[in-house]
Amino acid sequence: MLREDLHFLRTEGLNNNRLSIKLIEGKYILQNDNDFSIHSLKDNERGTLPLLFSILKPYEQFPAVSALLTNLIQVHKLNDAEIKQLSWGMGKSAQNLKPMQIQRIIDILGCIHKQVAIEFNYYKVTEGAVENSDENIVYRQVYPFQVRTFDDRYYLVGIQVGREIKAENIQHFPIDRIHRRVDIALDETTEEPIHFDWLKYLEKTNFSNHYTHCIGMYREFGKEVKPITVYRWFTGWAASQVQAVPIHPSQQIVQKSGGDIRIQLHVYNTPDLQNVFRKFGEFSWE
Repeated sequence: MLREDLHFLRTEGLNNNRLSIKLIEGKYILQNDNDFSIHSLKDNERGTLPLLFSILKPYEQFPAVSALLTNLIQVHKLNDAEIKQLSWGMGKSAQNLKPMQIQRIIDILGCIHKQVAIEFNYYKVTEGAVENSDENIVYRQVYPFQVRTFDDRYYLVGIQVGREIKAENIQHFPIDRIHRRVDIALDETTEEPIHFDWLKYLEKTNFSNHYTHCIGMYREFGKEVKPITVYRWFTGWAASQVQAVPIHPSQQIVQKSGGDIRIQLHVYNTPDLQNVFRKFGEFSWE
């Protein structure tokens, strides 16, 4: 009965709070820590482990993710069947990144954590496909704000060193266009890293709302540049997809006709928005 009670307290707990009870020197000790243990998971919780692994697995080359996966497998002793169980499937993700791109992201994230500017050589996006020639490479020093993803591409978001810290000066750099590596930027006079206050800069640029009305990465600035109301018709499989997976949080269905739907969006009119519509081809129109 004692074993059953202990099992109940460890797995079910009191008021749905599982208790950490350990046997130490022959005594059962109630500890305040709430240790995570794979083996204390309920069946419905344990059944979602493949989801956890499918999310983490593509990113296993990032050190923190690798350490977490190692902990789950070795410390919590997951068996091979649970690790390989494919009851959840993920689409394109970090598995498309080359080792050099992964290293660039690791370096950028490390510099954001340290709050230091970075420097790199960069192929201009406007110059088209990357060629063997280095004539289109430019040098950049950037305060890194964030790494973002859109349409299976990874971007560095930040402001170039020397520019005023305001929303209009925020830029994004496709990480695949960075030439070779990312380094810590040094002050020309002191030769010390260029530090910045990450939280202060984000607050100053209202970064938390920077992409609120964006689809993708691009947005424009100016006196008259504001989000607009966009209407669009969809039919067939496109209507089904857009209804199930909205293009943007502002999306509303404003009209239905048979299987066709007309949606309303409140977004910036950018190249990314038009590219999204083009992907639906003849199944979408204004």
